[in-house]
Amino acid sequence: IQILPSYDYATVDESKTDSNQFNWGYDPKNYNVPEGSYSTDPFHGEVRVNEMKQMVQALHENGIRVNMDVVYNHVYNAEDFCFNQIVPEYFSRVDENGKYSNGSGCGNEVATNHAMVRRFIVDSVRHWMLDYHVNGFRFDLMGLHERDTMKEVYKACHEIDPNVMVYGEPWTGGKSMVKSGVAKSTVDLITEDIEENVNGVGCFNDDFRDAVKGSVFNPTEGGFVQGNYGGIMKIIAGLTGSVRGRGGFTKKIGRSINYVECHDNHTLFDKLAITAIGKNTTGDIFEQLSPEQLELVKKQDKLSAAFIYLAQGTPFINGGQEFLRSKKGNHNSYMAPDAVNGIDISFAEKYSDVYNTYKALIAFRTANSKDFGANESAAAEALSPGLVKYTTGKFTVYFNANDDAKDINESGKQIVINETNGTYSTAANGKIAKVAGKGFVIIEN
Repeated sequence: IQILPSYDYATVDESKTDSNQFNWGYDPKNYNVPEGSYSTDPFHGEVRVNEMKQMVQALHENGIRVNMDVVYNHVYNAEDFCFNQIVPEYFSRVDENGKYSNGSGCGNEVATNHAMVRRFIVDSVRHWMLDYHVNGFRFDLMGLHERDTMKEVYKACHEIDPNVMVYGEPWTGGKSMVKSGVAKSTVDLITEDIEENVNGVGCFNDDFRDAVKGSVFNPTEGGFVQGNYGGIMKIIAGLTGSVRGRGGFTKKIGRSINYVECHDNHTLFDKLAITAIGKNTTGDIFEQLSPEQLELVKKQDKLSAAFIYLAQGTPFINGGQEFLRSKKGNHNSYMAPDAVNGIDISFAEKYSDVYNTYKALIAFRTANSKDFGANESAAAEALSPGLVKYTTGKFTVYFNANDDAKDINESGKQIVINETNGTYSTAANGKIAKVAGKGFVIIEN
């Protein structure tokens, strides 16, 4: 599980935790201290420390590892930040005119090229792993960090836990002074001289994301599942692990984080609904959809989930995505109240067919991880507009983004997704003539 930033951040007043205030936490104040507003008593430091440790321990006791979102790329207020008070302009990148570089889009960026800043970040992740038993880190705007910085981070984390997950956003938030920053095309270079078989540093695959559902920067632009087939080569590359030489960027398949929703931008449901409606909109989006449009969006959502869970690489979903979570069309809900950011658990029952499709896909992938995960022999091809054939191990999968069913004339054992209880079963050997419109079919050969 990935948790949002949980270090001490600046924009929630910890002395007024009963007031209606919220923030995602991308405004660092004290990197090595838990956020007090999440504790039952922010006035006593030991309470927040113990309660965060208890949270991590409880998750571990239930078989869940914990990755923490970390924002080492900028601070809330560079001028007032403690280290810049001690040694002015050392912790932050400053240009020749004395102005803060703003590659974060938040007014400043951390000078991870400076030796002691880099040392601080390495010490910080070690602190969270050793003292709080955090298992991994999601780096916000990882493109603002030099590859050498991420190399030192990964080496330190790997020494503590060889299975550590370190991954992030391989881009910046604006024009930056960073040199040799991390990008998708260079993510392999981070660990090239450590060990050949290490997991290494992964990154979010925005190419696959946008090819599946459409651009996050254009609300009404659709992707493959909505009928826009312009990104077909990125679909094929994403399915086969985004491997270098086959349209991808990495030599190690698991370094591609495959996703169509995260905390940023529209939820998957909101994005699909907006494209179905045909205009950008906010408010209760369910009320703005006709029954036919809602059914279409549900099919598109299930098809998106199939791409993410059946592709080679590391799948990632956002909390509530599995049952049509909506943020009422808010694409940047960083300080919105629970009415927007809250997750309505009742949706799991209300839209149980979607929820159970996700459950079944997770169970199927888990049971067949050799074929769905890091199979370098997987192959995909476009048979016709909107129809993709994907083969991996003993399985063949057809994805159909067209509105109507398409002939496939296959034979084998169809994997049946049970939308009523979230399980899957294997049918008897037989003929599979078609794949449904806006649907997918999995066949064991």
